Formats: sequence, structure tokens, C-alpha cells
Amino acid sequence: MEFKTTKRDLEEVFATLQSQVEDAALPDEALVNRLARLARKLHQMADEAWMDEAEDFSHLAGQLLNAVKKNDVEGCVMIMESLRDAQTFCHRTFRD
Repeated sequence: MEFKTTKRDLEEVFATLQSQVEDAALPDEALVNRLARLARKLHQMADEAWMDEAEDFSHLAGQLLNAVKKNDVEGCVMIMESLRDAQTFCHRTFRD
């Protein structure tokens, strides 16, 4: 049950951040920090089949936090695109 709750929370935070970045705004640092924490938590729960993908997502979430701290809007947009790609790949891998 904790996995499903963590995944749902992560998806909600990620969706909110996507809408912030789509407006070419710097994402909310507290929300990005929450994304990074949830991504690390999900990576810790990952099973062998999709652990690498979860690790990639967690790493990118950390990079997003660094970009936010540097006020790098362009970097945030690029990292969010990479996070979307990582999410899609992870979901595809997990469901196969």
C-alpha cells in the first residue's frame, strides 16, 4: 500500500511541476524538494526489474532541485523533459 501512495503522491507533484514549467516559470523549490524525496523513496521500494529506471528518475529529480536553486529556468525546462521521458520509459518497462 505504501508503494501505491508514494507513486500517487509523486505523480501529483510531478503534474503540478509540469504545469509550472510549461508556463516558463521557475518551479516551486519546496515542491521540487518533495519530488526529489518521493523519487528517492520510490527508488528504495523498486524491485529489480525497474530499479535502474527509478534510479534515473531520482537522479534527474535531484538535478532539477539543483537547477531550481540556481534559478536556471531553461535548465529546469530541459530536465523536466528528461523526467517526462524517464517516467514514460519506466512505466513502459514496469508494465512489460
